[in-house]
Amino acid sequence: MISLRNKSCFLFLFFLFALTCSAQYRFREIKCKQDKDLVFPVFISDNKTAAKRVNDFLQMEFFETTTSQTPEAKLFDKDRFISNDTLSQTGYTSISYRIELNNPKLFSVIFEVEAMGAYPTYYQRYFNFNSRNGAVISTDSFFTPEGIVFIRNVLIEKRREVIRKSIEELKADDSSRFLEDSTFIFETFESCNEESEEKNMFIEKEKILFYKYNCFPHAWGPYETDLDLEFSYKELEKYLSDFGKRILFTK
Repeated sequence: MISLRNKSCFLFLFFLFALTCSAQYRFREIKCKQDKDLVFPVFISDNKTAAKRVNDFLQMEFFETTTSQTPEAKLFDKDRFISNDTLSQTGYTSISYRIELNNPKLFSVIFEVEAMGAYPTYYQRYFNFNSRNGAVISTDSFFTPEGIVFIRNVLIEKRREVIRKSIEELKADDSSRFLEDSTFIFETFESCNEESEEKNMFIEKEKILFYKYNCFPHAWGPYETDLDLEFSYKELEKYLSDFGKRILFTK
């Protein structure tokens, strides 16, 4: 016969196991009938409140509406690219996604987006969520105030070196064109690197990405350089808040 104490212990462990398992996400997809390249995920969890929070946030970010306000069949209507004899509309031409992390503590997903306006654009969007409650994980909650200062400084410093090397390469590749646009190139990079944009954080397997979007207008795209920087968990461990340490290092 199981004692009351053992039974209580068993029930507690069972509840803890169920809570942990329910935090991981499954998914289904909403597909645009008019364009097979437009696909958007709906994430599912036994914790329905957390899943709704994730889905509502993502849908608002991409469509400024949610499936509780707009039928799924019409989700893409106002935001997809259309060009025909009767209607012209700027918008998405392709949306795809990849789940990077999906565990009881952390859920991170990356979207690859193509859109058409005055010209075609391609970009990525990154999202980190607390698996347990569906809340967005911010840099401010993930690192200590001292850690934020360190990250700001190191991002600007490391990107300054990347920019220096990029300018050297531009000058070597086409010195005459570089001389013609050199002032614009220097000033654009300098202005772009004034902001560390440490809030642009994406948590990956064993590392954290700090991403930065384009510095130059579209017409000067060839002058762009990759200013995304990655750090291992260990490199940033001492700058993590208690919350950040629990997310990354507590089993």
